[in-house]
Amino acid sequence: MPAAPGSSPIAVATTTGAALRRPALAWALLHIPVILFLYGSSIRFALGEVRTPFPVLLWPAFAVEAALLALLAFALALPFSLLGRAYRWAVPAALALLTFLLALDGRIYQALGFHINGLVVKVMLQRGALRETGVPVWEAAAFIGVGVAWLALELWAGGRFLRRFASPKGVLVPALLVLALALVERAYTATLSFYGGPAVFAAGQTLPLQAPLRMNGFLAKVTGRGTTELRDPIQTAAERSASRLPLGIPAASVRFTRTPDIVVILIESLRADFLDTVTMPRLLRRGAEGAVFERHYASASSTHFSLFSLFFGLQAQKMDAIVGAGRSPLLFGVLKANGYRSRLLAASSVDWMGLKGTVFGDVEGDLDTEFPGIGATRDSAMVERAERWLAREGKDPAPLFVMLFFDGTHFNYTYPPRSARLAPVWDAGSSMEAARVPPELIRRRARNAAYEVDWKIDEFLTWMAARRGKAPLVFVTGDHGEEFKEHGHIGHGSSVTAEQIHVPMVVFGEGVPRGRVTRVTGHIDLVPTLFALLGDTHAPQAYADGISMFAVPEGRFVLATVGWEPRYCAVGSDLKATFFGLDAGFGGVQVTDPEDRPLADGDARFAAHAAEILRAFSREPAPPTTAAPPARPH
Repeated sequence: MPAAPGSSPIAVATTTGAALRRPALAWALLHIPVILFLYGSSIRFALGEVRTPFPVLLWPAFAVEAALLALLAFALALPFSLLGRAYRWAVPAALALLTFLLALDGRIYQALGFHINGLVVKVMLQRGALRETGVPVWEAAAFIGVGVAWLALELWAGGRFLRRFASPKGVLVPALLVLALALVERAYTATLSFYGGPAVFAAGQTLPLQAPLRMNGFLAKVTGRGTTELRDPIQTAAERSASRLPLGIPAASVRFTRTPDIVVILIESLRADFLDTVTMPRLLRRGAEGAVFERHYASASSTHFSLFSLFFGLQAQKMDAIVGAGRSPLLFGVLKANGYRSRLLAASSVDWMGLKGTVFGDVEGDLDTEFPGIGATRDSAMVERAERWLAREGKDPAPLFVMLFFDGTHFNYTYPPRSARLAPVWDAGSSMEAARVPPELIRRRARNAAYEVDWKIDEFLTWMAARRGKAPLVFVTGDHGEEFKEHGHIGHGSSVTAEQIHVPMVVFGEGVPRGRVTRVTGHIDLVPTLFALLGDTHAPQAYADGISMFAVPEGRFVLATVGWEPRYCAVGSDLKATFFGLDAGFGGVQVTDPEDRPLADGDARFAAHAAEILRAFSREPAPPTTAAPPARPH
C-alpha cells in the first residue's frame, strides 16, 4: 500500500497492520477443524467412556475449545500488527508453531493420557531423552520435517489469505465474542460434568489449556443433588498425608539376626498378569518355593516415585517433602551397619529424573547405571557386569546386597530371537505407529520381552547360588505396570488404573513362608518385610508407612498415585476408590472393584470403608512397639 503524501512511514505501517487483523482472526479460526483432527482419536475415545446423551452434548464444547486455542495464536501474533506488512508473515508463523506443538501434544496425550507439562519438558531436556523414551531419531527428524513443510504451507496460504481479505473493520468485537464463548463453554462443561460424572469432566480436558472449572458445590446447593460429606475428610487427609513422616531410627539400631545374601530385582513396566506359565514360567516356579503376593500394588505409575517408595518405605506423594528435607533411605545405611557390601545395577539410567542423587545418593559409589544399547542388550551387559563383580567379590564371606533393574520390558519391548515365544507381534518400527497398531500385537511383544527377562533372572540366580555356595533371599517386582490401550493409552505414568499399578511381587529364599498371599500389599512394604525376615524387631511405624507383607491385616487399603500430578487411588481387597486430585470437587470419587469395573453398590461400599481409606491417607500410628514375625501366607 503506497504511502499517502505527507504521512509518516510508521503511520502507514500501523494502518497496514490494522487492516490485516480481521482476516488474521478469520484465518486463525479456520484452523478449528485442523485442531479437532489432531485430537480426533483422543476425543473419540473420551466420548466412548461417556454415557448417553452426553457425547452429543460435548461436541459443541470441543469446537469452542479449539476456537480458544486458535485465538491464542492470533493473540500471540497481534503485537506484530504494529509492524505493518511483517504481520502478514507473523500470523501464519504463529499458527504453524501452534499447530506443531498441538500435533506433538496430541501424540503425547493419545499415548500417555496427559498433555505437555513440566514433567514432559523435563524429560525432553534429559540427556538421551529419545533413547530413554523409545523414540527413534529418524521418527523425531521426520516429525520436525513435517513441521517445516507445514510452516512453508502456512506462510504461503496464510499470507495470500491475509492480503486477499484485508479490511479496515475492527477485530475487537469478534475476538471478545470468541473469548466469551470460551467462558460460557467452561460453565457449560462444568454443568455437564455435574450430571454426567468424572468421565464427562475428563472428556472436557482432552484439548489442552482448558482451565478445569468445577461448579458441583454451587450446583448441588441449587439443585439439591449431590453431597460432599465423605469427600471432604478424604481431601483433608490426602493434603496432610505428605507431611506425616515417620520420625526415623538410627541405622545402627537395626540389628539382623541372620545375614543371607540379598537380591532385589526390579523389572521395568511389568504387569501382574505377566506372571504366568507362558510369560514368566521360571520365576513362577521359583515363587512356588516362597511367597507370591497376588494383590501387590506399585505406589506410583511412574518410575521415580515408585522407586522412592520401594527404598524409603514411604508413600510416593511424600517424595518432595522427604527429598527436600535431605533425608536418605534407611535401607542402605542399615545394610552397611550389618556388614553388607552392596552393588546396584540399573540397565537404564537412574540418573534419569534425578534418582541418582536422591534415592541412590548414599550408594552412588556402588551404583552402575546406563549400560550401552537398548532394552535386552542393556540387560545382558548389566548381568555380565554383575557377574564380574560377584566373581571378584564373591570369595569374601561378608553378605552381599545386589539390585538388578531390568530394562527390556520398557517400551518398545526388546528381546533376542530365543524369546520370540508369541506371534504375531508389533515390529516396533515407530512409536507413533504404535498408537494405530492392534493392542494385542503390542502386548505379545511385551510378553516376549518379559519372557527374556525371566530367562536372564533364572540364569543369574542359578549362577550366583553356585558361585556363593548358597541361595540368596530374593525379591522380584515391577517398578509399575503398563497399559496396552485398555483405557486408550500405551505406557504408564498417566493414571492409576489396575494395568499401571498392579504388579507382581515374588519373595523366595531361606526363611520365607511358602504360599500365595491374597491380602493387599504395596511397595511401601518391601523394606519392613526385608527387616522382619532378617530378624529386626523395630515397629515398622517408626521408619516406614508399610508393614511386613506377611503380617497384613484384613481390610487394608494401600495408596497409589500418578506421582507428578495429584491423582490417587486407595485399593482394598474388593474396592478401589480413585480421587482425581486433592482439589477434586467434581462428581465425588470413582468407586470400582480393584480391576476398575463399576460396582452397582459402590457408594454404599465406599461409605462402609471410608474410615479405612482415611487411615491409609493419614497414616494413623499403630499401637505395636515391635515388628510382627513372618506369618504363614493368607
